[in-house]
Amino acid sequence: MILAVVCFMALFSCSVARAESGYVDTHIHLDPMAMVRQKGPSLARGPRGPGRSRGGSQVSYADMAENIIALMDEMGVAKAILVPPPQVPSQQGVKSTYEACVLAAAYYPKRLLLGAGGDSLNTLIYSYAADEVTPEVKALFRMEAERLVKSGIVVFGEMSALHLSMAEKHIFSQVEPDHPLFLLLADIAAENSIPIDLHMEAVPEDIPTPESLLRISSRNPTVLKANIAGFERLLTHNPKAKIVWQHIGWDNIGYMTTGLIRGLLERHHNLYLALRVEHRQEKVDQSGPMPNRIVDRDWKVHPEWIRLILDFPKRVVIGSDEFMGLARRNARPKDSFLETWSILKEFPGEIASVIGRDNALRIYNGEDG
Repeated sequence: MILAVVCFMALFSCSVARAESGYVDTHIHLDPMAMVRQKGPSLARGPRGPGRSRGGSQVSYADMAENIIALMDEMGVAKAILVPPPQVPSQQGVKSTYEACVLAAAYYPKRLLLGAGGDSLNTLIYSYAADEVTPEVKALFRMEAERLVKSGIVVFGEMSALHLSMAEKHIFSQVEPDHPLFLLLADIAAENSIPIDLHMEAVPEDIPTPESLLRISSRNPTVLKANIAGFERLLTHNPKAKIVWQHIGWDNIGYMTTGLIRGLLERHHNLYLALRVEHRQEKVDQSGPMPNRIVDRDWKVHPEWIRLILDFPKRVVIGSDEFMGLARRNARPKDSFLETWSILKEFPGEIASVIGRDNALRIYNGEDG
């Protein structure tokens, strides 16, 4: 196993050295442990921001930004979009906020772009049932969304329609993908040519929750509600709204197949995929292999995924979903950054550039409608 990991690292290092630079990661987060070590934005002192910059237990926003950039450089990533994870009203503990992302990104504004809504818009969606959404609620939601647009964001995210709990302290959240506020967000996204990043496990019909998920967290319900039909209603509500389905290749239920995804791409030209490969190869409770993973145990992309990507080359981007900022310059990315970017070595250089850079620049710069 150790030899296999060493070989994988060596192969990937060589591929990055040969690859054309300038990739764009559409989806990263601030490491929550780095947030724990913050004293808070109000305590910022001097050019390195809050806390001590070196040699202490605290990490400044400047340090966090430098650590992110160092890892990006290692992988040939020129730009990344920093977004707060999806949050809900009942959530407790440390929260990664848009304001924190702004403070970190300010040190490298040309390389760290900003998304927003996971901490504010997502919370509003989960605050109101569909039949509780009044004109006043819609006005409040639109006001917050337009405030974020004016602040210069490039994506609404990370939004969530189904977020599974992966540990007892990890949140579970589920809401209809065609919730009235999601439909309103699609309209606002279309008006401003700003895409929506959506976190959603695929559930074609109501199903019993897999035992592996019930074993790892009591927060997961015994039944998961169907969401694909609602997802298609969201996609058709405003065809000018670009929806980027994040974490494709990270399937914790078993229905995110290439067949399902192919059908959605064929029917909805405003749907895009953000690929992710996690280091973990097993189900979260280690009871078997992760279903519908993009790569096999030798880190080679499965043929059916290669066919899907090559059939829809302009609809695919990379979103590593890595939590970054705490690791030092010499640390390897911990969960998905290296593994996700490694899949580009499986494609010809021109295709790697399209899915690793060109699509993101087009979709997130408002040029794809």
